[in-house]
Amino acid sequence: MKLKPIIASYSGESYARMKQYLDDPVLDVIARVARSPQPSAEIPRQVIAELVEMHVLVEQDGLVRLNTAVFLKDDIEDILSTVAPLAQEFARRILECGVAFRHAPAEVTVFLAGILGVVQGMGWHMSQKGIGSAEWKEYAGKYARSKVDFDELCDIYETIGPDYLNKTVLPGERYTAVFIGPGGINFQSLNDAAGITDVSKIYAGNLNRYLVDAYAELVSGKIQSEALYAAAEAAHLYQQGKLRSAVITQVTLQEYGDAVRTVMEAAASYWDGKLVILDELLRSTTSGRQGVSPGNMMMHLWRYVRKVTARALYENGFFTDSIPQDGCLTVFYENDVELIRQLLL
Repeated sequence: MKLKPIIASYSGESYARMKQYLDDPVLDVIARVARSPQPSAEIPRQVIAELVEMHVLVEQDGLVRLNTAVFLKDDIEDILSTVAPLAQEFARRILECGVAFRHAPAEVTVFLAGILGVVQGMGWHMSQKGIGSAEWKEYAGKYARSKVDFDELCDIYETIGPDYLNKTVLPGERYTAVFIGPGGINFQSLNDAAGITDVSKIYAGNLNRYLVDAYAELVSGKIQSEALYAAAEAAHLYQQGKLRSAVITQVTLQEYGDAVRTVMEAAASYWDGKLVILDELLRSTTSGRQGVSPGNMMMHLWRYVRKVTARALYENGFFTDSIPQDGCLTVFYENDVELIRQLLL
């Protein structure tokens, strides 16, 4: 059994520590516990201590069991058979209620309707109702503000495809960059690859934050620079002279704010009616049978919902951007746009 860790983190240091520690021998330990709770005496004490601090395992009465979502092949099959038809129906509803985005630029639609309306809006709604654990955002210590879940790498997992609505956020002084997609070329990845020394990391980090503002102003037409434009082409903000980015401003939200809220309300209404189904599904998983609460696993389940929903939204023509082909799209927003601040922070 081969497990793939999926890390959510508000701390770069915690993310790096988790990624480094979760090597193959440690993943093998987690896989053993996933098959069945293990006697504490059969696992190295240091490994138990690290994984308990990471909130992956919990130790009780001489046994070690799961304390996070670990979805194995049978779980993934059950999840897909349950979630896929629901996501198809949900995508049809988004197509109907998202008519205001019909003539919007493709980058605006995937960010405002996809990232804000479907993903962040639904997460915000669940948190307001106390559904799904947000405790990990307050974790302290070595793995502060970070959570890791796991999937078994298998054929059925591969059929799901990449996460088109995955996002990473990079703030600048006046704007924030959002990199949307499963992975591709963007200016952060290009600069982070420039060097691996501590000095290089500091340099690249500060350069990236500066470039957020510079590229946002280039894309919005506030500045002109042949050198910056050439660099923007290399970072796929432009492709063969065609702009493939957007800057979301207060004016943009005045035009599409009601449409974003409509999508959010549609998502909340639809999935509220499916929570009993999702709760039962999570309780039946490998982790659920070991006592992990549905709330602790809901975020990881939502990743599956997000993947199949996004795929359906591309299939029905609601999304028309190039993320499936290029792997990444960069969108900027002004830092003082309140709706975005509310949903993304």
